[in-house]
Amino acid sequence: MDRFPDDALEAFATVRQIKVENVGRRTGTLRRTTIWVVVHAGVPYVRSEYGDAGQWYRNALAHPRITVHVAGRRLEADVTRVDDPDLWHAVSDAFRTKYGASSSVDVMVHSQVEPMTLALAPAG
Repeated sequence: MDRFPDDALEAFATVRQIKVENVGRRTGTLRRTTIWVVVHAGVPYVRSEYGDAGQWYRNALAHPRITVHVAGRRLEADVTRVDDPDLWHAVSDAFRTKYGASSSVDVMVHSQVEPMTLALAPAG
């Protein structure tokens, strides 16, 4: 998997939220959603807080090329579903570290949400 440049990884690691744009799987229209992002082992990861019911998440699975807006930058990215439970747990730890303890974090690290983990890579 290709890596984002260090300055982009730093932005992913430090911002509270990013915006993702992707194409609606049914409508074909461009949609923008604000989500959380963490970086683990040099890779940005995102999750759907609504599990597999999240529209942006379902759209990303249908059309894996997305646009990410982070710290004033617009980056084209490809998403890949993560199927490794050990990596899910590591990403959950990254969410806890970055966002602290709260009910919102509890949702993001719940065992039913962990499988909705997506890795981001520069569009290739």
